[in-house]
Amino acid sequence: MQVRRALPVLLPLAVGAVSLAVTAGLWRHEQRSAQQALRADFDASVRQTAGRIEQRMASYEQMLRGVQGLYQAVERADRRDFVAYVDTLLAGADYSGIQWFAYAPWRPEGTARIAEVAPAAGLNLRALGEDTLADDTRRGALMLARDSSGLSITPRLMLPADASGKQEPGFLMALPVYTRQQPAGTVAARRAAIAGWVLAAVRMGDLMSSLYGEAARGVQIRVHDGVEVNDGTLMYASGPQREGSTPVFEAREYIGFAGHSWTIDVQALPEFERRPGGMAATIMALSGIGLSLVLALLTHQLATGRQRAHEAALRMTVALRASEERYRRIVETADEGIWVTDADGRTVFANPKMAQMLGLTSQALLGRPMAEFIEPDNVAGAVVAKAMGLVNGQTLGPSAAAEQHGGRERRLRRADGRRMWALVSTTPIVDAAGHFDGSLAMVTDITQQKQAEIAQAELESQLRASQKMEAIGTLAGGIAHDFNNILAAILGNVALAQRDPAEAHERLAQITQSAERARSLVQQILAFSRRQPHSLKRLALAPVIEESVRLLRPLLPAMVELELVLADAPMTVQADATQLHQVLMNLCTNAWHAMNGAAGQIEIQLDRQTLDDDAAQRLGLQPGPHAHLVVSDSGCGMDEATRQRLFEPFFTTKPLGQGTGLGLAVVHGIVSAHEGAIGVTSAPGRGSRFDLYIPLQAELPEGAAPMSGPSAGPPAAGHHVMYLDDDPVMVVMVEGLLRHAGYRVTTFEDPREAMGRLRAWPDEVDLVLTDFNMPGLSGLDVAAELATLRPGLPVVISSGYVTEALLDSATRIGVRSVMQKEFTLEQLPPLLRRLLAEPSATV
Repeated sequence: MQVRRALPVLLPLAVGAVSLAVTAGLWRHEQRSAQQALRADFDASVRQTAGRIEQRMASYEQMLRGVQGLYQAVERADRRDFVAYVDTLLAGADYSGIQWFAYAPWRPEGTARIAEVAPAAGLNLRALGEDTLADDTRRGALMLARDSSGLSITPRLMLPADASGKQEPGFLMALPVYTRQQPAGTVAARRAAIAGWVLAAVRMGDLMSSLYGEAARGVQIRVHDGVEVNDGTLMYASGPQREGSTPVFEAREYIGFAGHSWTIDVQALPEFERRPGGMAATIMALSGIGLSLVLALLTHQLATGRQRAHEAALRMTVALRASEERYRRIVETADEGIWVTDADGRTVFANPKMAQMLGLTSQALLGRPMAEFIEPDNVAGAVVAKAMGLVNGQTLGPSAAAEQHGGRERRLRRADGRRMWALVSTTPIVDAAGHFDGSLAMVTDITQQKQAEIAQAELESQLRASQKMEAIGTLAGGIAHDFNNILAAILGNVALAQRDPAEAHERLAQITQSAERARSLVQQILAFSRRQPHSLKRLALAPVIEESVRLLRPLLPAMVELELVLADAPMTVQADATQLHQVLMNLCTNAWHAMNGAAGQIEIQLDRQTLDDDAAQRLGLQPGPHAHLVVSDSGCGMDEATRQRLFEPFFTTKPLGQGTGLGLAVVHGIVSAHEGAIGVTSAPGRGSRFDLYIPLQAELPEGAAPMSGPSAGPPAAGHHVMYLDDDPVMVVMVEGLLRHAGYRVTTFEDPREAMGRLRAWPDEVDLVLTDFNMPGLSGLDVAAELATLRPGLPVVISSGYVTEALLDSATRIGVRSVMQKEFTLEQLPPLLRRLLAEPSATV
């Protein structure tokens, strides 16, 4: 009885004792094996260190010989070829450790200054112009390379490490470049044929870091120049010298390269034993002790474990019930709808939030199809259900399953018929065989977010329209000033012609000039108000700037001086003249407002600049010639915080109601659309300066000119033209113009009367010319009916306001041409001759 009671205690102790004895034997054997293995690993590590350095130096030599070949192949290598070759090397892993490649040409006066360096950035630029023969250390290496025609390495040098002046040990590698036309078979011949050297600068720390990282774990590596070991020859140390610590192992290795020797000292530190595999004996001992304890414990558990197993099962049951209750509360109180459907798409579970969204109870949702509550959005309900993962009985592939995890914005229909927006993320539920068994949908109500987005879009649209109207309102004073001047000139010349008929010809010429100015002004107004289609076209920039300045001058107060400085060089760009007008209008208006009602100056400058690589990179442009447009003012200026936010939409420093904050954002957008850039310089009290850069286009060869338009064609030859216009003055003028050109003309002021005549005699006219905007019937209505009444009859529409929509509609119904009414006198006769000569022409 006493033995049976003691058995649960004695048996685990006996099992543990036997296991510990076995563990002790294995530990002693592993200790001896581990020491032998560590020594072998250390020796291999030493050989590997020397081998890696030699391999990396061989790679450096091959790259340097590639640079040598580049300069040896041609009399003088192009810098771009040199940079491109080095850029190719940069992509390789073996490049790590090299600071720069360079070429130093030999000069008869005994110098070899570095002329090319790559990569040409940062500290490397300091090497340019440096005479590599200025000190004995480098001179000796270069002379050896020249005389031997092979690779030469300098002794230890101190190379710059950062901008503060810190230096690190390193060395230079040099290969000679000889003149191709001269033999270099002997030392004397090589000296005579030397053309320069290609060089590579290597920092020893970078070389070793590329092989081992910041430090080699468990070993200390020190590299010395030559065979002497002291602080003066130390080129690299993987860490500080540890005082008082005894190396586990140590070794010294010598390597030679290009006739130069390095000494490598390697010491194994105590950490070396902790490398993977180095702690095997300790791990084995700890594992054995642990295993012994586990075996003893298991033995004890086997003897006394039934009661504890029962107690553990009881605790797990309680924890499971608590977990179930916790998850049930999470689902029922979640602020997101949870919707579970079966394979037929019918609801099997919906949490209270989901039921609240749809205006039902969770119980009322059970059994109802999900598709019943989804707005189809012009898509068949079955297609919508399939997209939601509600396909009956199908096996979902990987792509279909992945599709269900992406949230989709859907319009749902509540039980009361109201619509709501929701973000629905569905996950397919599959059975053990991978077949579709239902879906789990997480639903988030985003109705308020959608309404806010719509309201924001409407507000932004209104603000943009406000900015446009603000700019047009600013123009109004200048436009009125110019039109009053034009009208005064016309009325004055009419009065003078009536008083003295002898001067009528001269007065008519003045009236014609004034009318042409008015026509040009109307074109500018239409263009600026964006009523005409925009496109990037090849155009001379200076005339566009001059035209903008003519528009600007009348609207600025007399106290604000507007100065224009244009370079003489021609500048052609690919641009939209209308948008450039708006850029100058917005910038000059801002400049005027920055003067706060005081006197000041606005200066517009245009010149040509060629951006180098650095300037182009800073501006985000391509190097090359650019038009440089500057708008500067003597206004109040701005601080750095304002300048940083200057081009943000809706950002403004003006009082409420005096600006939309879109003017400079529009400027930035237009300049970017022209593949240009804009920079700002400003300070409080010192005015502001805007620098705009737009890429220049190649100038046309001298003597080149645009192709001429179509020839005037044959004379009118009595063709019959019908003209429709509700303006009696235009009717009289056009009738006289066409009769003078030799046409038979029939005119109508009422388009319905004209159509009655054409229905009665559809073949009596050869061409119909109609105004676009007429009461009763528009020009498009006339053209559409004529296309049915008499197909093939040429129809021309004239309008004082040609839009893109008008052109599109005219093209669809077969109108031959649409012309600007203000150009009737110059364009109409040749246009009619061309259309009558080529009846198949289209718009």
